[in-house]
Formats: sequence, structure tokens, C-alpha cells
Amino acid sequence: MWISINQEQIRKRKEEEDRLAAQNEFLNRSLRGSRKLQALESRAQGTINDAYSDDEAVESSGSTTPTVAAEKEIVHTTYGYGDLVASVQRLQLQLKKAGTGGGLSGIEGRVAAVQSLLLSPQFGKALAVHNKVQAVRARTIPRAQCNAQSALRECLDALANVQTAYAAELATLLTGYELEALMVAHDGVISTLPPDSAISVSPQPESVTRSIISDHRYGEDNIKIIKIEKSTEPLGATVRNDGDAVVVGRVVRGGAAHQSGLLHEGDEILEVNGVEMRGKSVNTVCDILQTMDGELTFLIVPASQAKAHSGRDSILHVRAHFDYDPEDDMYIPCRELGISFQKGDVLHVISQEDPNWWQAYREGEDDQTLAGLIPSQTFQHQRESMRLAAEERMSKPQRKSSTLLCGKTARRKKKKGAYSEGGYPMYANAVEDYDPDEILTYEEVSLYYPRANSKRPIVLIGPPNIGRHELRQRLMEDAERFAAAIPHTSRARKENEVDGQDYHFITRAQFEADILSRKFVEHGEYEKAYYGTSLDAIRSVVNSGKICVLNLHPQSLKILRTSDLKPYVVFVAPPSLEKLRQKKIRNGETYKEEELKDIIEKAREMEDKYGHFFDMVIINNDTERAYHQLLSEINSLEREPQWVPAAWVKVI
Repeated sequence: MWISINQEQIRKRKEEEDRLAAQNEFLNRSLRGSRKLQALESRAQGTINDAYSDDEAVESSGSTTPTVAAEKEIVHTTYGYGDLVASVQRLQLQLKKAGTGGGLSGIEGRVAAVQSLLLSPQFGKALAVHNKVQAVRARTIPRAQCNAQSALRECLDALANVQTAYAAELATLLTGYELEALMVAHDGVISTLPPDSAISVSPQPESVTRSIISDHRYGEDNIKIIKIEKSTEPLGATVRNDGDAVVVGRVVRGGAAHQSGLLHEGDEILEVNGVEMRGKSVNTVCDILQTMDGELTFLIVPASQAKAHSGRDSILHVRAHFDYDPEDDMYIPCRELGISFQKGDVLHVISQEDPNWWQAYREGEDDQTLAGLIPSQTFQHQRESMRLAAEERMSKPQRKSSTLLCGKTARRKKKKGAYSEGGYPMYANAVEDYDPDEILTYEEVSLYYPRANSKRPIVLIGPPNIGRHELRQRLMEDAERFAAAIPHTSRARKENEVDGQDYHFITRAQFEADILSRKFVEHGEYEKAYYGTSLDAIRSVVNSGKICVLNLHPQSLKILRTSDLKPYVVFVAPPSLEKLRQKKIRNGETYKEEELKDIIEKAREMEDKYGHFFDMVIINNDTERAYHQLLSEINSLEREPQWVPAAWVKVI
């Protein structure tokens, strides 16, 4: 038993040694010893083989006379690694189809030896050096000779023996004064060059190399080879699957693919650096391209026809009304190209060609070369609608069961005077402008430049007892710069009151008519009398050159924002429950735990409903610090441009 096993091992070892010996014999055998190559080399036509040296040609011929090959100019060629590998693979495929018969039994081992040579790192380095040398050689041509005039005379002598109309016409052209002067100028310029000079030829950038070939491996007659230089950044293109094909989905602005101008939407990618792409998934293709850098050689089938230009290249500036993280988006074509943003960020959209994915830069990052992908307005609206509809379907059974169990739904009573910091209760009869079904995506914005004679009103928004009244009073101490809008009322004027200074006194009928005309940003009823702040009263402060400071309920914002006043909205938010408790203790204020929780809850509700209207958020943990933060922001409004709704700038 042991003897049989040992013999089997010896047999296998001998087969392996024979295979390695055949491989080494092939590798050690020089191409120069091939009789077929020598025969081809001695012919006067065809491309000269660089591997065949002049000395060996003399030895093989047995003569000291230079061969034809030695007299010819050597043609230097660069070889693509992918092309070499593909050639060996095609040869192996043909050998498998042919089988072992027909005298091909010894070739498979030699092909395997070549394949192992191609896979070695040393060969890759040698090939890269060779191609670099050939690229440098190709940039120069031999020095031109001063023989243009003699060549012209030889041509005319040859034409003298040809008696045809074409020859006569050509002779007339060549004997023209202009052509003769050109030949003289040519020889004169050449004679001024140094005798050992060469003319440099500007090479075409490697990143824009292109050619058309016919490759029947893929059943295509028109295949383009392109080369793009890729850095460590993404290539700047997305792909999609169309059956087994891998097709370019989009080309992102600023990336290497876009800058080269060689890769277009709809192109099918067949190979990248010799790696076949057909049949691979999008994720697999992305993983392969991520590991590649340097010069990438693509085999592509160009799109059947160029995509019609949409004409939407103008930049669209938008403010986001939702948070977005591409890592959490399962629909994004390429997570590496996505950009994250938060509610309130300004985005500069540079391409809307794709109906689902826009290309954009985030404000403050315009110096980046590569744009990012964000969901388009339509796509975001559609999927948010679907999400809300699904949540509604899921919540319906729960609502039904809770109604059956509880019998009645308890309704919370509105607390009167909850928003009465202005001196009278607001919104006793307010009209709710908030649309709970509104889906917020993006809002178009434009840059607004400050104007000395038109100051933007400052609107303080926040839950009750958060300190808005104190902040407003601190600002109003600077009477030369800040002012309050004089409110309207329908009650009778008291003896010590001045119309237009304390209040604008109007009749109840006039007040109700102005309410219907939406002239009030806020109004309320107190002890059978109306009170309210009108747009005209705010406009009067603005026209006086001062900054109008307002304490308003968020419901007022829709009317105010659709006016010509361009308000700047500041949301005064509470800190955490513990910090809010410490603030009350520090200020010596009495409080109830439920009141503190109610402040935080109301702040959350306001931010959920009206957060897209807020230009700034101040967390009022310390009134003095909050005041200086607010004042600093107001100062910057008078010096620096701001992003505002586009309608404010278009309609001035």
C-alpha cells in the first residue's frame, strides 16, 4: 500500500517537472531564433519587428551586406496590457475549440507559460517602462531636409512623361508662383535649424486618447477605446444595468469623466483595463472601479445617438427643507457621489437633466471640483408622499381600536393668553394658515444685498415664557436704531392716548374689513375689542430707516413672508429640561415642572410646523448671551448679502 502511494507521488512530481521544463524552455528561447520571423524580417513590406537586431540578421544570412530591414526605419509601438491579456485569452479559447488534434498538442503549455509571464509583476513594470519610452520617442520626428525644391523638380520631370489631362492640371498647379515660393520658404527655414535638431510633436493628452476598433468578441462593429486619468477621487460617473450590459447612467460635473469629454450617458462599458464588465452588477462594477486609479482604458460602445441637450444648465439655488444623508438612501445610484445636507442648507444645483437626481454643490463648498448627487424635487416629493400614505395606513387600525377602548377622545382646551407677551392676547380669533399635508422639499432662493434705506424687520418666534419679550426690550433700548410697530385697535381712545402714537384707533367695522383683506399679520379680540399689528404699521417703521422688532406667533409668518417686507425670522428656543430648570433657579423665578415640560413641547411643535420659515435659531440658556448673539446677527444683516426666497428678489 505504501509503495503504491509513493509511486503515485513520484509520477505526479515527474509530470510537474516535465511541465516546468517545457515552460522554461519556451521562456528561454529567444524570438530572434524563429525562422518565420527571420523570413518576415527579410521582406521589403510590413511592420519591422524590433526584436530582430541588425547583427543577428547578418549572422543568419552569412553575409556582410546590410539587410533591407537594417536600412528601414524601426517602427516603435506601445502595447496595452489589457490587449495582451485579451489576445492570450482569445488564443486559449481557440485552442479549446480546436482540441488537442491537428499538431497543436504542444502549444497549450507554451500559451500557459506566456500567460504566467503576463501575470508577473516584473512584466507589468517592464511593459510600463517600454510604453513610456515609446511615447517619448513618438513625440519627435527626424529633422526635415532642405530638398523641397528638388523634390518639386523631380515631380515635374515625372509628369513630363505622362500625357493625360490630370497630369497637365497637376503640372499647372506645381509650376504656380505661390507653390514655388512656398518651397523656397520651406527650404530657407529648414536651413536655419541646427544640424542635429529634431521637431517636437505635441502629444495628444493621454486622458483624451480615443480610437475606433472592430471587436467581434462582443458582436459589435463600432467599439471605442478611451483612456481617462483617474485620481483617488471617484471617476464622476454612475452606471446602471440594462440586461447584461453595464451602461453609463450619468456623468457628474467636475469629475474626471466629465473633464475628459469622452464618456457620455448611454455608453455601454465593455471592459476597463482588460476586466470584462458585461454581466456584472452595478455594485460589482463600482467596487472594481474603486480599486483602480491612474490611467483607465475603457472599451465602450458609444450611445446610439447623443442625448438631446435639455437647455437647463443655469444654476438653481435652493434651500433644503429636510435633512438628507446618502448613506441612508437605498435608491441613490452611487453613495460615494451623494452629498449630505441639513434643513436650512443652501444648495447650488448645476444640472437637472436627470429627473430623479440633481447634481449640486453645498453652499461654502463651491471650490470642490466634483459635484454631488441630491434627490430632485419631484423624486423627493413622490417618495415622501408614499411614506406618509404608508404611515397613515399603518395608523388607521390603531386609531380605530383606541376609539373603541376609550369611547371618547379627550380634547385639550386652549389656554387663553398663552401668547400675550405683546400686552394683549394674540390670536383669539386667528385663522390657521398651516397646512399639515404640505410636503416640504426645496425652496428657490436668491442673494439679497442689504439696503441702507430698507432694513429687514426682525421677527422673534418662540414658545411662551422663553424670554422673547426680554430680548425685544433690550433691542428697543437703542431707540435710534430699533422701533416697534404701532398696533391698531377698535376700542375707544382714552383721554391720555394719542392716535398714531399709542394706537391707531379705527372702527370695529373697518377693523373687520381689514381682517378680511389680510392687512393684519396678527389680530385678536380682548374684552370685545380688536387689537392687531398691520402690514402698514410695520412698513411705516421700515420707511423711517429703523429696524422693526416684532414678537409674533408663527401663524403670522405666511402673511408677513408674502409681503414686500422681507422679514428675518429668529426662533428663540429653550435649552434642555435640566438647563431650563437651572436657569429658572439662577434668575430666582418660581416654576412648575409641568410648565417647563410644556415650554419644551411647544417649542418642538413650532419647529416641526414652521421650522422652514426660520432664518436663525437661538437657544436662550442665558439672556445676556442670547442678546449679544442676536445683535451680532442683526449687524451682519446690514453688511453681508443673504439668501432669501427668490420671489423677494424678482419682485422688488
